[in-house]
Amino acid sequence: MDGILLINKEKGLTSFQVIEKLKEKFNIKKIGHAGTLDPLGKGLLIVLINKATKINNYISYPKEYIIEIKFGISTDTDDMEGKIIKQTSVPDNLEEKIKNIIPEFTGEIMQIPPKYSALKKNGEKLYELARAGIEFEVNPRKVNIYKIEIKNVNKNTVILSVVCSTGTYMRSLARDIGERIGSSGVLFDLTRTKIGNFTVENSYKIDELSSLDDKLISINNALYEIPEIQLNEKQYKIIKNGNSITFENCFKQGIVKLIFNDEVVAIASIWGGIVKVKRVL
Repeated sequence: MDGILLINKEKGLTSFQVIEKLKEKFNIKKIGHAGTLDPLGKGLLIVLINKATKINNYISYPKEYIIEIKFGISTDTDDMEGKIIKQTSVPDNLEEKIKNIIPEFTGEIMQIPPKYSALKKNGEKLYELARAGIEFEVNPRKVNIYKIEIKNVNKNTVILSVVCSTGTYMRSLARDIGERIGSSGVLFDLTRTKIGNFTVENSYKIDELSSLDDKLISINNALYEIPEIQLNEKQYKIIKNGNSITFENCFKQGIVKLIFNDEVVAIASIWGGIVKVKRVL
């Protein structure tokens, strides 16, 4: 039983709790997830089962969210779970203000992650440093926001559709938009609707699952963007030991998935016909 499982995470659960529930319910030996969702967030979570835990680094697909930002307050966590640290007024012409600044937040931008996040500084998780009251600076990171679309604007809230690269923080986006319009903002609600070609409509809530039969997406289909190379038995025996092989007249280059008996057996890089194994599955 190897592959990915699309879970519709409910609000209030951590991603780790989802994994633990599935592990216990189905007696899974190895399990993980791709792309953490905060307890506040709900929606699509990709769960990696058994051999699929080895492909986490190769499914960094664009993500789509529906987020609600509440203006007029700031919290230490940049969402509604934190302590309010500032209160400000909200511009009357909120929709116009947001429309005007959206171009500044699209494309390749530098973003400062929240202090309450699982990123590490000097080997320590940021949220652990923050909870301990230790003062520190968070370094900005380069992210890509491909599209922001306004869905609805109320007196002090806005609902946005956001398409972005992996590693983009919606809490930071809410905070930064609030500051940019001359107010303050926190993430009030978040739903992840899509990761690459995988959608929340095709996902399952944990309680809906009685078995995983026909629910898993194969590793091959999970890695749909990576080109494949078919191996014969001799090549497979070389590859499974982590050794390189040569393909004459092969014009592919970059990352490839190696297939034997209709299964992905390794992730490799290829250049000039030489295939070097990066990860044996």
